[in-house]
Amino acid sequence: MNTSAGRLGVVSAVLFLGCLLSSCGGNDAGPELGGSNAEPSTEEASPEGGASEPEQPGGDGDETGDPEPAPTPVPASSDGPAQNWPEPEIPAEIYEETEEGALAALQYWFDTATYLQLTGDPGPFDSMSSSDCVVCGRTTEQFEEVYSSVGAWHVAGRSVVQDPIASSITNDREIGVLFILSESPAQVYESSGEQVLDHPGDDLEAEASLVFGSDSWQVDEVAFFPDESD
Repeated sequence: MNTSAGRLGVVSAVLFLGCLLSSCGGNDAGPELGGSNAEPSTEEASPEGGASEPEQPGGDGDETGDPEPAPTPVPASSDGPAQNWPEPEIPAEIYEETEEGALAALQYWFDTATYLQLTGDPGPFDSMSSSDCVVCGRTTEQFEEVYSSVGAWHVAGRSVVQDPIASSITNDREIGVLFILSESPAQVYESSGEQVLDHPGDDLEAEASLVFGSDSWQVDEVAFFPDESD
């Protein structure tokens, strides 16, 4: 599904104000990803002609205490940006080349966008964005600028993809989706603590194209229809 230059211009402007992604992640984000579930290897070097003998506990460096508790997440507020904010949980469906998988990926993309908006960390968002996605690249640049150079921060809730209408998956493993994005209110604060934007939230008509890559769906482009009433 191709998007017009005019629509992309509207999206870019809204993104810069922090309105498009004003409520994409949320307080129900899952646990932080990246921990290792691998078990220690059982392949131990054995003495020649016999089984290895178990190591005896108690030596220096052998004792392991209880793991450090995870830092407590602090939501963004007028007092400051979010701290220790967990990454949104990855839906298993995004690895399935189905319509359901594409819709799950689209919602997760917005969830990662809010995580980027609240933290300045583009990792999860970039992993869900194709290298050809113009809006995705601009979004990452704009929010990184907000956090690294401007020192501002965002307060936001979660955007929800509603009433999606998906096309058939093409031979090129692409799918188009028309949907309504239901935003929640959001605010932007400067480094001084002054509020510079108060976005009331909105229901936005939008379209997206997604492509199934090597193992999962990625967002290829997102555009929003201008409100004809404005």
